[in-house]
Amino acid sequence: MRLEVKGLIKVFPAPVFSGGRPVRALAGADLEAGPGVTGLGGANGSGKTTLFRTLAGVLEPDGGTITLDGLPASSEKLRALAALCPANPRTFYFRLTAAENLRFFGALAGLAPAEAAARAVRLADRLGLAAADLERRFDRLSEGNMQKVSLIRAFSRRAPLLLLDEPFRGLDGLACRGLLDLTAETGTSATVIITTHNRELLYSAAPKTLRIENGRIEPGGPR
Repeated sequence: MRLEVKGLIKVFPAPVFSGGRPVRALAGADLEAGPGVTGLGGANGSGKTTLFRTLAGVLEPDGGTITLDGLPASSEKLRALAALCPANPRTFYFRLTAAENLRFFGALAGLAPAEAAARAVRLADRLGLAAADLERRFDRLSEGNMQKVSLIRAFSRRAPLLLLDEPFRGLDGLACRGLLDLTAETGTSATVIITTHNRELLYSAAPKTLRIENGRIEPGGPR
């Protein structure tokens, strides 16, 4: 799937009565990607997460266009076609087990419980997540294992647009290798965009790299 972004704008209003100014998180960002793996570097606050949340249909843009294979993509369409692995685990249900979470989110994506469970087991093996940890309550997992569950949820969708926001966070070396392999395999048929502060991992994951600064995207990787 070919993704094209033109002049994307996202402005967050200042809190009521704060006396502050609105924050222009995306200031006319342009992006072309896929199929394949594209890396996106940038400092904290440069707009990476806002871009990913907008491309995933979580946020509504305030300007610009997003097209998929040349057709306009509404936020509703993006939610159906994009899978996002966010940079934190807050979207999970902490009192459910990892497996219960994955079955639940799999059902939201249209997967039967048995298929969601089977995909979870296969992906857990690729990322070095033990079967016992799949049955552990989410809030009792280590940070790295929470991240593995988040990656499993995203890859299980088999979405044509995969957005990985700081996916190496907390992962051990074996899991990083597994993630690099999964990303490369997925990129043969889908559009994958990945961001990380780890320059070495970014260049290992993505043959094409870009940089975002002040809400605009430029050629090249992180400086």
